[in-house]
Amino acid sequence: MADPVPFFLSTIAARTAIVVLALLAGVRLFGKRQVGGMNIYDLVLVLLLANAVQNAMTQGSGMLGVGIVSAGVLLLLDRFLGVVFVKRPTLEARLVGTPTVIIRDGQLERAHMRREGVTEEEVLAALRGYGVSDPSEVRLAVLEADGSLSVVPRENSGAGEAKEPS
Repeated sequence: MADPVPFFLSTIAARTAIVVLALLAGVRLFGKRQVGGMNIYDLVLVLLLANAVQNAMTQGSGMLGVGIVSAGVLLLLDRFLGVVFVKRPTLEARLVGTPTVIIRDGQLERAHMRREGVTEEEVLAALRGYGVSDPSEVRLAVLEADGSLSVVPRENSGAGEAKEPS
């Protein structure tokens, strides 16, 4: 009698390949909602997609079709919300968030930092990633909705204009 383990493993491999191809097709079909990094909404979508397809890949408690349908619904909802957010930017701002000024003309905006739960040490560490050693060298620093920090150095500082962190 044949060993059932290789059959079981090959089934999991095939199911995983089917789920990956279905997700890739779905993401490609519905397009990317934004150009930049992930925001909180995108993170939630990724977590939900992972949960939706987990059992479909491993024969847990779900069937392959159930995982693919669940992932498809999530991708459709993502696309729908993307269209809604374009038509109603205020709704996106309320659900996803808006950028917050953290440094203006070299001065830390401490009230904004408190509201966003960002410490001075975290801001200084992010500035060092941009090659800036002191907030006084910054014209503008904005905490983006995706949690990244965008930095525009002063003209006379040694850091490059709006460069990416290293």
